[in-house]
Amino acid sequence: MIKCSAIIYQGKIYEGTSHPKIGLKMIEDEVCPRPYPGGKAQGFVTETGEFVNRDEALCIAVQAGQVVAGQTSHKNKLFSEDLRINSS
Repeated sequence: MIKCSAIIYQGKIYEGTSHPKIGLKMIEDEVCPRPYPGGKAQGFVTETGEFVNRDEALCIAVQAGQVVAGQTSHKNKLFSEDLRINSS
């Protein structure tokens, strides 16, 4: 199951409710410069604490019933808004 959004930076995982919120907090805390890490640095953390990329996260979320295949905002990737929409 997907626990939350995450950004991995310099080997450390930063967690939160959305990638923009995590990134802005990282900048505010002077962890990283602007712009905050994007691309492959953005993913999700599973309930076991493993960082997974957006592709892997979508498969996990579908299998866990957190989202419905084909009904996410992007075809093959999970985005934080997909989890918020489906948890309402």
